[in-house]
Amino acid sequence: MNTIIEARGLQKHYAGSVAVKNLSLGVTEGEFLSLLGASGSGKTTTLRMIAGLEYPTGGQVLFQGEDITHVPAARRKMRMVFQDFALFPNLTVWDNVAFGLRLRINRPRVSSEEIKVRVGRYLDTVQLSGHADKLPHQLSGGQRQRVALARALVTDPPVVLFDEPLGSLDASMRKIMQIELKRLHRELRKTFIYVTHDQEEAMGLSDRVAVLQDGELLQLATPEEIYARPESEAVARFIGTANILTGTVQAADGGFVLQLPGGALLSLGNGPSGLSPSQAVTVMIRAEQLRVNSASPQAGGGLAARVAERLFLGDKVRYELELAGSGLRLTALNPNSAGLIAVGDPVQVLIESSHVCVIGRRSGAAR
Repeated sequence: MNTIIEARGLQKHYAGSVAVKNLSLGVTEGEFLSLLGASGSGKTTTLRMIAGLEYPTGGQVLFQGEDITHVPAARRKMRMVFQDFALFPNLTVWDNVAFGLRLRINRPRVSSEEIKVRVGRYLDTVQLSGHADKLPHQLSGGQRQRVALARALVTDPPVVLFDEPLGSLDASMRKIMQIELKRLHRELRKTFIYVTHDQEEAMGLSDRVAVLQDGELLQLATPEEIYARPESEAVARFIGTANILTGTVQAADGGFVLQLPGGALLSLGNGPSGLSPSQAVTVMIRAEQLRVNSASPQAGGGLAARVAERLFLGDKVRYELELAGSGLRLTALNPNSAGLIAVGDPVQVLIESSHVCVIGRRSGAAR
């Protein structure tokens, strides 16, 4: 696929602060890319620089290889969908959607017949054909967001930008709109660049996710890669529920184990390339990849631990565990079908070596 949007070394400085630091990424044609991060991570500022609503302090924005860094937003082949919908309250749904077509700034005139065809098509696409004559205040939040989406799509832009578009909707409506966005992207195959702080939203909707923190790009990869193989502790902690452990590598039975503080041993199997005995490494294990079994403290087959807390979550149970001999804490998410284990009970924690991801390493033993 061809690269349609490229950011090269983007920087944005405000008085006394740096919002984006030397950020580079490429977006391929037809891709759904999410910019994911907490508040203040630089994701919205990055989107606004791509849109032309902010000009960067340094770096470039390219569209199909052409430098558009200082091209005004109105002349870029992109449209934005905002969190607050930004609809005209005195215009009907039909007129809100048609508004962009009736403006002739930097684009050829669109005939009345073509406006009618396009508006009708996109109202049908977002399933609002029966609401064309309503005013925005007569619609639900989800319907207003669909109007904003139709208005962005009706001018047929190759790139659509979304700035936390579902942030003002309630939880149930967010789920519905997520499914609608996924459907629209699949059907239209336009390039979507989507800003969100919601990791579940980003992982569910996107072809790739760019994780940002403090204005820097930490990792850009598929949702599966980011979840299973984060490249840093910061990414591991931000996505899902992660257990982070540091220990010292030891050779054992043709493979490696990680000796944890307190002496417990965690199998690394053959381990990733580059491991060596006495090396200190940091590993991540996802909470749902731990299996908690009732056992006496002397039982083998796993890490000995005690249940410090238990939370029933419907389809699963969350256990807060304390490893024997060290006081290290682990979090496990197990199906409730596995049976409940009481607070204070001794357990064995089973971890497959293939689920242990090395996310940091340094020479010398861990302290």
